[in-house]
Amino acid sequence: MSNRVRQFIRGILAKGPDNKERQMIDELLEPKARQVFFSMNVADQRHSLNVLYTALKFAQNEGEHMDLDFLKRCCLLHDVGRGDKMGCFRKSYAVLLDKFFHEWAIKIGGSINTNPLNEIMYRYYHHAEISSDILKNMGMKREANIVLRHHSGKKADLAADEMCILEILMMADEIN
Repeated sequence: MSNRVRQFIRGILAKGPDNKERQMIDELLEPKARQVFFSMNVADQRHSLNVLYTALKFAQNEGEHMDLDFLKRCCLLHDVGRGDKMGCFRKSYAVLLDKFFHEWAIKIGGSINTNPLNEIMYRYYHHAEISSDILKNMGMKREANIVLRHHSGKKADLAADEMCILEILMMADEIN
């Protein structure tokens, strides 16, 4: 739980990408993907950048065969399905509901409708699928395939290099 408190504080204090980071994002992402990245709230943008930096540290041990740009794109876009409204407070609300009222939270998060509580829980539980669908619709099928699995860890049908990317993304996301 202390990790969640740290995440909350980091989220509240988060700052958007600086000029150097914006330049990197511009170089890595096509315009539609940039638009989706910047449509996330600032806390999720910062989280995704922190995941990227942590992932790059892990990737140093993998040698030259790794597609670092692919890894970076997966890191930047892995949580775009949370949308612009999730934010620190709603995510904290979802975490607490999941922790203390798990069965009920799963039930109300099973579908999305106009009820804000349902939407919060749906996005909390299904943001990987939502993110994957967004990326598929932009033609980013490889990234979508990794992002879809960033919580489940399912490696079936992945090439060896994609398994490595998934593992690094999952470890970096867990830390951040």
